[in-house]
Amino acid sequence: MSLYQVQKLIQTVNRDEKSRAKFLASNKNFMGQFELTLKEKEALVKLEIQVLYEMGVHPLLLRPFTIIHGITESDYLQSIKKKGKS
Repeated sequence: MSLYQVQKLIQTVNRDEKSRAKFLASNKNFMGQFELTLKEKEALVKLEIQVLYEMGVHPLLLRPFTIIHGITESDYLQSIKKKGKS
């Protein structure tokens, strides 16, 4: 697992409009630029917030990423509060 690579991808999508458009158009192709495990790719594609949070993705990166995907604040908070309950 490379937390650095996951966070780098998320930060890139959060900050760069062109990268965000590429990710939203074809996330699997976009992820090819990063060294990610299958578990990391699945968590990103399926927006498994709890899994990403438990991997150690910083909330200041994770929350804007979820906003981009239309996840409400209450759903986000509920997901990260599930930590350790899976």
